[in-house]
Amino acid sequence: MKRFLILLLFPILLGNVSAGSVNQIELDGSVGYRQVGIEMVLSEPATNGTYYEIRMNDSEFSRTEDSLLHSVIIVGETAGLMQPEMGDWYDDCHYVLGDDIFVPIHRKSDGTGVVPNGTVSIGCTLTGIPSGQEYYFAVLTIHSNGTEVISPVILSSSTTEDTLVAPLKTSPYLFAIGSISLSLIALLYGLRWLDYRDGRTTSKGAHFYIAPALLSLAVLTFYPVIYGIWLALTDADQSRLGEHVFVGLENFFTVFSTSGFLRVTGFTLLWTVVNVVSHISFGLLLALALNKSGLRGKTAYRTILLLPWAIPSYITVLVWRGMFEPAGAINDLLGTDLNLLADANGARFAVILVNIWLGIPFMMMSISGALQALPKEMYEAAEVDGIGTLGQFRHLTLPNLRSALVPLSLLGFIWTFNMFNVIYLMTDGGPNLDFDGPGSTDILITYVYDVAFRDGAYGVAAAWSVVIFVMLVVFSWTYMKRTNATEAVT
Repeated sequence: MKRFLILLLFPILLGNVSAGSVNQIELDGSVGYRQVGIEMVLSEPATNGTYYEIRMNDSEFSRTEDSLLHSVIIVGETAGLMQPEMGDWYDDCHYVLGDDIFVPIHRKSDGTGVVPNGTVSIGCTLTGIPSGQEYYFAVLTIHSNGTEVISPVILSSSTTEDTLVAPLKTSPYLFAIGSISLSLIALLYGLRWLDYRDGRTTSKGAHFYIAPALLSLAVLTFYPVIYGIWLALTDADQSRLGEHVFVGLENFFTVFSTSGFLRVTGFTLLWTVVNVVSHISFGLLLALALNKSGLRGKTAYRTILLLPWAIPSYITVLVWRGMFEPAGAINDLLGTDLNLLADANGARFAVILVNIWLGIPFMMMSISGALQALPKEMYEAAEVDGIGTLGQFRHLTLPNLRSALVPLSLLGFIWTFNMFNVIYLMTDGGPNLDFDGPGSTDILITYVYDVAFRDGAYGVAAAWSVVIFVMLVVFSWTYMKRTNATEAVT
């Protein structure tokens, strides 16, 4: 009787276990280079709490322990999750609810795919599959009760050959560079002839000596700037570079309508102003402290304080990044469990702090040199007249340092505005990276890098570069006019 009941209930129990499992997969190795397409058909509509693990191995396997995990897709609530369009993610996936309509898969913040309750099939384009090498694929279904069901193991390989981009035709660029060089040579000879004719030449080789510098500036500076402006007016991208056409101001409209344009510009200004003010303030304080008469060990102090600037910046930045990690030295020291780099405001604070650390030594040494050039007799006379330390700093030191502080602050503003490596190595622009806008710690220059080398939109990136260039030119011109930065203090 017991045996009869078991045999009677076995099909029902088996049906409950396999409900919503992947019982059929189809593979396509021709979807792209180093890619394999997989279609997973479910025995019944999926239910919440089910996991699907896509497994692979270079040899046939019957246990999941003998395979590699490629991707994970879960069944759950999709409200509020991002839903990248097809082509926006490194692994394109879609699902079908029963109406034969392909819907892009939803994604959690860590990239895990999520499909809704009732899904009947799932398809993905698996990337990173070695081309021409056969692999075995299977899908492991893990039900909410912990039961595991593995699909049939299918052999496939990526058969698509790599498509190499045709080499650019360099003749137009060589012609442009050659034309610029010949024009400069002709200009130099023309100026030399005019000087000889008017009797103004004091050195026969003057034009010959400046010719290499002018040619270098023309080829390495002027030509790239002019070409970048031209590129900003075209539709150049990674698939049409060399075959781009003129589109006018379209790229600039794209720049100003980009999601987060005001946010990234605002953070760039905040990043720049806070850093420059901190560099100048702390650099001046340290320089004044080291310039005191009677202070012993000045050379040793200057050497120690110069180390953050002397060490290659990428090493310093990576050390700071490790210190800010949850298991890093800062949490160990404070006894906390902070993860500043995963929080927008925390990440902004971290990158600004690191760049302040890197920039102070340069300002300290520059201001220290300017302080040492001030005449000591001026301070001796002030002491005789009864002027205190604060009065000497306000009425003597600051006015006489103006000729050094104004150009230093201008130079620091331009450097910091385009400071790429700190943010790139610390946060890569994150967190909260979007597909259509900058991340939380992106500044203009780091976002331009993403547009150019991740999105491949060279024309739009060139337009961003022109906008940055115009911003800096306008600021520099205004700053120099208001402060007479190029004039000496009289």
